[in-house]
Amino acid sequence: MNTIRQWMIAAILIICGTIDIQAETLRGTVKDAITGETLIGATVKVVELADAVAVTDIDGNYTINVKQGGRYTIETNYIGYEPSIMKEILISGVKEVVLDVALRENSTELKEVVVRPRVNKEATVNPAVLTGGVMLSMEEASRFAGGYNDPARLVTAFAGVSGEADGSGLSIHGNAPERMKYRIEGVEVFTPNHFNDLWSAGYGLVSALNSNVIGNSDFFTSTFNANYNNALSGVFDVKMRAGNNNKHENILQIGTVSEELTLEGPISRKNNSSYIVNYRYGFTSLVDKLGLVDMDGSHMGFQDFSVKLNFPTKRAGTFSLFGLASHDSTYDDPLDLEDVNAVYDTSDNEGKLTQILAGASHKIHFGNKWTWRTTAAYNMQHLKSDMFYFGLRRDANGVPVSPLAFEDPDNPKSKKYPFSQQQMNEDRLMINTELSKQLTAKWLTQFGAEYSHRFFNLYYRSHDQLYDTLNPMVEYTKMKDNTGLANMFWQNLFTLSDELSLSAGVAANYFLLSKDFSVEPRVSMKWDPTEKHSISLGYGLHSMIEKLDTYFYRDELGRMPNKDLDLSKAHHLHATYMYKLNPNLTLRLNAFYEYGFDTPVGAAPGSTYCVTNRLFSYTEEALVGKGNTRNYGGDITLEHYMYHGFFGQANVSVYKSQYKGQDKVWRNQLYDRGFMMKVLGGKEWMIGKNVLNVSAKYSIQGGLRYTPVDIDAMRARVAEGKIDDNPIYKDDEAFTKRFDPTGIVDLTVSYKINKRRVSHTIAFEGLNVLGTKTPIYQRYDLGTNDVRIDKSSISLPNIFYRLDF
Repeated sequence: MNTIRQWMIAAILIICGTIDIQAETLRGTVKDAITGETLIGATVKVVELADAVAVTDIDGNYTINVKQGGRYTIETNYIGYEPSIMKEILISGVKEVVLDVALRENSTELKEVVVRPRVNKEATVNPAVLTGGVMLSMEEASRFAGGYNDPARLVTAFAGVSGEADGSGLSIHGNAPERMKYRIEGVEVFTPNHFNDLWSAGYGLVSALNSNVIGNSDFFTSTFNANYNNALSGVFDVKMRAGNNNKHENILQIGTVSEELTLEGPISRKNNSSYIVNYRYGFTSLVDKLGLVDMDGSHMGFQDFSVKLNFPTKRAGTFSLFGLASHDSTYDDPLDLEDVNAVYDTSDNEGKLTQILAGASHKIHFGNKWTWRTTAAYNMQHLKSDMFYFGLRRDANGVPVSPLAFEDPDNPKSKKYPFSQQQMNEDRLMINTELSKQLTAKWLTQFGAEYSHRFFNLYYRSHDQLYDTLNPMVEYTKMKDNTGLANMFWQNLFTLSDELSLSAGVAANYFLLSKDFSVEPRVSMKWDPTEKHSISLGYGLHSMIEKLDTYFYRDELGRMPNKDLDLSKAHHLHATYMYKLNPNLTLRLNAFYEYGFDTPVGAAPGSTYCVTNRLFSYTEEALVGKGNTRNYGGDITLEHYMYHGFFGQANVSVYKSQYKGQDKVWRNQLYDRGFMMKVLGGKEWMIGKNVLNVSAKYSIQGGLRYTPVDIDAMRARVAEGKIDDNPIYKDDEAFTKRFDPTGIVDLTVSYKINKRRVSHTIAFEGLNVLGTKTPIYQRYDLGTNDVRIDKSSISLPNIFYRLDF
């Protein structure tokens, strides 16, 4: 009997030894937030699990194996430093979770127990920021409805940030999208959107940035620190993450909108060097052919490539090489005749856009807590767009016949007339360097400089009216030259007490073209009287240069009246009150006021033009830097951090955006929507080892402002046989009207199946799932001889299958 029992026990042990017990891996490095130096002996633990704890080794590394996947809170402690609490960390599947922790030194006294830990949901990556900024977790871009794995779309969920269903342009507090700037790895770059500037300034269809290669990044909406320049509404400070330096990991995703592949892993495990590479090929024509989206005859293709190589050394610091490249193309087929009502319906926009960013970065930590980072990069955006119009049948006087018909109804493409040609080629060479030092436990200083030299080749030419085969196009811009923008800054963070911090700095900017020099103070403070209450205030003077074509408009005599325009400038005031109702529920109140000056406005008497209302790609008017702007309002946000699988956010913004030209009359800005409201919620379930996520977002916002069309003048022009797609506006009523509000619903549903060596994800990401149309423009309807409101939107369903292996 004992022998049988022994054999049974042995058999059970053998069977148990063959069972695959999956354990998810959490690992990373603990560093000093200021110097980047690794911390030896720091304690990292998974709060919800009793035995999931590790101590960092001699290189500051830790590894924790978690037997049951799920979302956990990670707490990190080190003597003399503020504890870090990182919420909502998903540990699930074959892909290792690499979580690097940056601890900040306790400024009051070096002791092990600190009352107030720093929570990742309430801090920025830049340690000197006290107000006006938020840190973005790229994992949220895949979880939040409307995120679409797109960092630009993710931020539209935040208060005060307006977006469109058919683009990735970001309007902050009623400012134009082009007044917000992107930075990647420390240098300013062109807006990294596919189809950027092809249709309207600062817009695109989807961001070329991919959440698979982007790490935690900062997004600023007001009073940004002196480190950030050449922006008037906001800054997106993007960090590319280093690849896994321990294990090769891959992602393959196949979907209706794009296909992509991500590869990462160690180059040398001995030296901790790593690589990460991502390639994405998109073809929106597929969803059109499948009947999922009506593209209205448009054909758009896009692709992008991202890479980062990371080379740490023992004594010489860390060297990195990084790159981002994208290419887009678009053209239009003739619409069915029953869909043609306005001249614009016969247009064909053939465009190509190429963007390249290539750079190298070096970061080194000296003794006595000095850190020095330098980045050198090349960035280019080459855009070419030609506008054609398919011919409409006209009578002897040149007036389109009624009912409308193509000149060649059997083959409309055979009669196609050129209307405009534009090129925007700009190449930049950039260098940015920054030194930081924790001078004392209560004083952090940052100072540095940036210079970008800009080479450009611009032209824009157009006919005055359509179907003109006799006259050459009028040349509004033609310039091949170069210029530069220089910046220096100094920023300081003072910890005055446990409750009170002060950040103060100054930036100096110099624009070589106009020889304009601007000195800009920045200051902010934060007061935390209790653990539940926080108040922050900020002020900053900011400046930016306009798009380069603005300066090289040529009038009818060949003169360039805009060449000496100064930097556009604005004062920012910002205040925030935050109240923690409980550890997972936060109420945030924001108030802001921005006053712009030296803003380019129309130079001609009676002109109502202002660059803040620029919608299209080229400037066609003489300007003078004597305009003003003002943007003011407030936001309310109630945010529920993920707890027991539930997360949500609701926010409301009310604001006013105005401008003033030479006539000293305050008028509404184009992006003065007046209000916006967003409600986002989601739930995540752990089903064994698998993860089910459902998230939905509803957003509603006021429409864009517009100037009414002079319908009598339009009818008279058409009656004369002068066909032009540009309406004649009532300039004395500039931007007095507003399009109707639009409500959009986004939905994301995903299911992740975790196996031993591979994870499978099946997901549906629906942008504007109800197909709501947004009014955006006025057209003259040739069939009714009246004005119609054109609506545009893309209901883009991305159904994809993803493999992590």
